[in-house]
Amino acid sequence: MELRQIQYFVVVAGQRNFTRAAEALGVAQPALSQQIRRLEDELGVVLLDRSSRPVTVTEAGVAFLARAERMLAEAKLAKDDMREFAGVGRGRLVIGALPVLARVSLPPVLAEFHAAHPRIELILREENTEELERLLGLGQLDLAVLHAVPGLYSGNPSRRGIIMERLFQEDLVAIVPPRHRLANRRWVDLRSLREEPFVLLGRGSGLAHTITTATTAAGFTPIVAVECFNLGTLRSLVSAGIGVSVLARSAAEWAGPPVVVLPLRPSLPAHTAALAWRSDSRPSAAVEAMLGLVREHLTAGRGS
Repeated sequence: MELRQIQYFVVVAGQRNFTRAAEALGVAQPALSQQIRRLEDELGVVLLDRSSRPVTVTEAGVAFLARAERMLAEAKLAKDDMREFAGVGRGRLVIGALPVLARVSLPPVLAEFHAAHPRIELILREENTEELERLLGLGQLDLAVLHAVPGLYSGNPSRRGIIMERLFQEDLVAIVPPRHRLANRRWVDLRSLREEPFVLLGRGSGLAHTITTATTAAGFTPIVAVECFNLGTLRSLVSAGIGVSVLARSAAEWAGPPVVVLPLRPSLPAHTAALAWRSDSRPSAAVEAMLGLVREHLTAGRGS
């Protein structure tokens, strides 16, 4: 059983499609299929049901997938540790970030890091908070910048072994369409949005959790018109008049389709951005350098 075969299986299981998996891995599809057949032969089980569209993972495949992800994560950690002993100044650094932070805050960080360490390949993954924590727990990210929501995912095993360090906080604000009945107000009370349709980020978003918690405390459940998984899409939907939403101020004020930004009174709990990394292995020199740059850039000029 080879690590390459395990990696191939994990990617196919995630893509549910051999063609897309082959493209993602940069290998020919026949070679990919052959390697997974060899893995199945060695294990004595069928991992993937190829007769369905999309490809499905068998019961044996589901059981093996969890172990396969752990094996790949451990192999990466071992490789990173050995790079440090060898003094290798090259490699890969995988960073996870919330989409708005990846778009607004991280570009100057990554540019400075690349200028100082040009032989290290940077990979940026944009995901919601729940998925970032899961990937960190599996060792598939070296570090992440995410939304810290106390207790939200405390029951998730992937959270064990993760260090979180607060970076900054910012206000949450309401956004409404330009011609909305509330657009001319200086501020709004969350309860004034009780009858409004909401556009919310999908499950796994720390922001969506904060909003639903706040509306519950205000005595109502938001009427969800659209659930989406991209901040740009959310803003476009609000701008088009489909509904209202609540965003961190930096996301609300970012360039895009026109919306009206309204402070909330009373204010909601602040949106807290945090830096996270694994605690069960010694951070490489590259990770330490990136941690330092993120702290330097994302705390400068921010509120506490």
